[in-house]
Amino acid sequence: MSVTSEENTQAIVSLHGIRKSFRGTEVLHGISLEIHRGETVCLIGPSGSGKSTLLRCINHLEVPDDGLVTVDGSVIGYRLSGDTLFELGKRELAAQRASMGMVFQNFNLFPHLTARENIVHAPRHVLGLSPAEADARAEQLMARVGLAHKLDAYPDKLSGGQQQRVAIARALAMRPKVMLFDEPTSALDPEMVQEVLSVIKDLAREGMTLVVVTHEMRFAADVADRVVFMDDGRVVEEGPPERLLKAPAHDRTRTFLSKVST
Repeated sequence: MSVTSEENTQAIVSLHGIRKSFRGTEVLHGISLEIHRGETVCLIGPSGSGKSTLLRCINHLEVPDDGLVTVDGSVIGYRLSGDTLFELGKRELAAQRASMGMVFQNFNLFPHLTARENIVHAPRHVLGLSPAEADARAEQLMARVGLAHKLDAYPDKLSGGQQQRVAIARALAMRPKVMLFDEPTSALDPEMVQEVLSVIKDLAREGMTLVVVTHEMRFAADVADRVVFMDDGRVVEEGPPERLLKAPAHDRTRTFLSKVST
């Protein structure tokens, strides 16, 4: 496991009966799942199985039709008053989301801002850091992802792998409790995949809580504390990678893994 203290038995993310439909088609069928503090969980499964939708429900980018998500004890998207839940306004929801870093498939950097400016924007405007504090954080994080020499480069001057590492640094600048990765290497050329995965591996080794949607089975085998296999909007099975990836209990998992490189 990434951490060895008693904290790793505590669920920092809890999903309770999450259901989600699009245009009348249910894509998540009442999923319940817990992610422990300091744990790295990889979500795997075929395209259309609901992995990315589930990830987006964690930070309320997708609003569940039913069920609740809690992160570090707070119900995401709502305020509890007595026995009643009240939907949060945009400002309160933004404050909640600040505790969860999200890295998408397609980088989503501001093209008119340098790497430094991309990173300092949210810490200054959301966290209220001074320009000097935000700048120091940007320099530290760019060094952490191996791009100290690219601080003042614009996104169009960076490779895809470099842009994704800047996106990771930008998410880390908010000092999140949880990092969410939605297939972070799927838009990259093969030679750039490892430079991004190595950064995520470092975060896992440091004990950060990670939830990663991935099609990289070898990465899941190397990094995950737990692998969750999804199909048709349901959790089919979950377990440590050495068991699930090598000796899955369910036929559907075996069929899926037989068609992908492990």
